[in-house]
Amino acid sequence: MSDSIQSLEAKYRECESVRIMAERRRRELDLQAAHQEEQTNGIEEDLKVEREWRVSLQEIMQQDREKISQLQHELTQLRLIAQKYAALQEEYYTLKEHCLEQDQTLEELGKKLSDSKLELSELKEQASRKSDGIWASDKDATHCRSCEKEFNLTRRKHHCRNCGGIFCNACSDNSMSLPSSAKPVRVCDTCQLELSKRFTVM
Repeated sequence: MSDSIQSLEAKYRECESVRIMAERRRRELDLQAAHQEEQTNGIEEDLKVEREWRVSLQEIMQQDREKISQLQHELTQLRLIAQKYAALQEEYYTLKEHCLEQDQTLEELGKKLSDSKLELSELKEQASRKSDGIWASDKDATHCRSCEKEFNLTRRKHHCRNCGGIFCNACSDNSMSLPSSAKPVRVCDTCQLELSKRFTVM
């Protein structure tokens, strides 16, 4: 009986020792599990932060893509504007050169016109000198050059503005424009006929 009790006591002590070891092992495992859980929570937190960072990075990348697309569009527009500007600049230089040529042509034409005016003025002066006769003196004229009637108080003297001779009113009652005068002036009958023939031929 005492042997059985001793055997049981020995088994009890053995079981108690196993229980204590198992309890100690359980505690160690609990500590390990708690440590693993803490590490897991930390990893999950890191993963959460990483996911948030990745989403934020994707949003930033999307914004960057949109900005790049907008900048490419603006760059295309700027290139088109640059091409138009180059075309307008070339057109401007062409027009400027054309204007300079026109100005030079106008200057040359103005010079030629001025020269022509001078030549015309000289020709008019020469024609006036050729057409105008010698101005007869009133003192030397006593009779009309055409009808040869004597001058008196009622038959007065009149100069022909073309030949310069002195005539009575009846023989010089004509008005014509001469090269030396744009306004009509008194001319004698003979000069009136000659000038009329000349202008008719011209």
